[in-house]
Amino acid sequence: MIPATTPPSLPASDGLPAASLVGVGTSLDETAALRPVVRAAIACVLGERADHPDVEDCTHEALARALEGRSRLRDGEPLRPWVLGIARHVALDVLRRRRRTRRAEAQPSHDPEAQGELLEAVEDPAPGPEERASQIERARRIELALQKLAEPQRRALLAFHVEGLNYQEISRRLGIPLGTVATWIARGRRCLAEALGE
Repeated sequence: MIPATTPPSLPASDGLPAASLVGVGTSLDETAALRPVVRAAIACVLGERADHPDVEDCTHEALARALEGRSRLRDGEPLRPWVLGIARHVALDVLRRRRRTRRAEAQPSHDPEAQGELLEAVEDPAPGPEERASQIERARRIELALQKLAEPQRRALLAFHVEGLNYQEISRRLGIPLGTVATWIARGRRCLAEALGE
């Protein structure tokens, strides 16, 4: 399933060679231009609104890592997919940390009174009927939008969002250039965003 929010496209940096954006002359302004896309991607992975504090923290962390590690970007490699990969990993780290925290907090207590209080305090995590209906409708619209995509484009989009493959792995799997992978995924996201009215 595609995550709840799809990042908007940012044509200004899409497809430009890395050297023109991340070389020695990289400024904060050039990296800041990617901030809205990075924020949207992180919100998508975390399943949070773009104005959530964790999303903002992750956005800052991802852009800081991109600036610090810009020397690892190969000549000719586009900046945007590389930065989005960093953003995705930062967001996944936060999700793992959240899971560990929830598991640690859910460790059973040996005090019977504390166990009873804990059970009373636990809310039912299942979505309510309205939320379930909304999720089903959203899934149906995503499925319809995916069916409208060309088969290779759909495979690239699902490989990235569902399987978690990076652009290089998708390029090798489908036997297509890296730039084509980036284009297909960007177009697929736009198509899904239009279908969902986002």
